[in-house]
Formats: sequence, C-alpha cells, structure tokens
Amino acid sequence: MDQRKELEALPDHELMSRLKDATGDDLVAGFDVIVHRYKNAIVSFLYRYVGDFRTAEDLAQETFMRVFRKVREYNHSAKFSTWLYTIASNLAKDEFKRRVRHPAKSMDWMTGKGADTTREVPQLTADTTESVPEVRIEHDEVRAQVNHALRELDDHDREILLLKDVQGLSYEEIAQVLDLPMGTVKSRISRARLAFKEVWKKMGA
Repeated sequence: MDQRKELEALPDHELMSRLKDATGDDLVAGFDVIVHRYKNAIVSFLYRYVGDFRTAEDLAQETFMRVFRKVREYNHSAKFSTWLYTIASNLAKDEFKRRVRHPAKSMDWMTGKGADTTREVPQLTADTTESVPEVRIEHDEVRAQVNHALRELDDHDREILLLKDVQGLSYEEIAQVLDLPMGTVKSRISRARLAFKEVWKKMGA
C-alpha cells in the first residue's frame, strides 16, 4: 500500500494524531488527505451560509490554513469534524460582522449582484442524474430556491439549519460547534425549520 492509500484509510483522529508528529512532505501529504476529505462539505456549508461562492472558497481556504497551523493543538478527545465546523462557522460569523461594519460593500451580496451564481457548489457525492439533463436542470433550480430561502433566514436560524439538515451533524456535534446546551440546540432547530417553511411558502416553491 502506497503512502497516499495508507493515509486515506485512516480515520480522522488517527490521521490527525499522525500529523501532530509529522514534518515536511509527510505533513503536507497527510494534510492534503484532510483537505480532500472535507473541502467539498466545507465550501458547500460556507456558500450556503454567506451566499457567495468566491467568499466561501476564501473562507474555506482560511479554515484549512487554521487547521494546518493548529494541527499540534488538536484535542483528540474531540471529533475532528466538529472542530473543523467550529472554525468554519466562526469565520462565517466574522464575515457577517465585517459586512455590518461595511454595509455598502454588503449590498451586492444581499441583492445577488456580484455573487458567482454560475458555478455549482461542489457536492460530496456524484449527481446520479447527470445523464438526464432535464432532471439535472430541475435539481439545479430546486437547489437555487433552497439557497435563496436559506439566505432569507436570520443568521442563527441559517447556521443551525445548515449544520443539522444540510451537513447532517448530530445534536451533540452541533452543541459542541455552537457551544450551546442540548435543549437549546433542539429548540433552535425546531424554530429554524418553521422559519424555513414560512419562507418557502411565501416563495410559492
């Protein structure tokens, strides 16, 4: 088994344990596996959070750079994906704070101008309908409607809905990412789902 396949076969916590002691090419090779494993999910999460693909790519890049810089600080008692989403979520929140401080620069994003709407967000799994153009177009249209509805939610509702219903994190993982009690997580998810349904109805989707 070559090095790449060996690294790819390791679960997250074992791979991160190995990276803590790795240097040079070994560190780069291991980290590349981490990026390949999670980049689509993180870009997708950030795109739906901030509403702009280029910004999502930049934030994803910064997310992985922070992981790289803090690889030796990683607490192996915590689930790696939870730590990763915590970093990405905090960066997205910082981006919204920046927009509040500079509202003029944020108007293009709020109105859809300047956003890269022609590029498809990378998906974790292959689209099995790719050979059926009509179905693929329909899926793209639904995806666009969902993204639009998500952008109509307030920040807290959008964030927790993305973590639970789009990224598939457990209640426990979300509680860790957002540093909230379990009961609060469950109530916020219920509220966010209701808010999404109301927006969806208003859109006539």
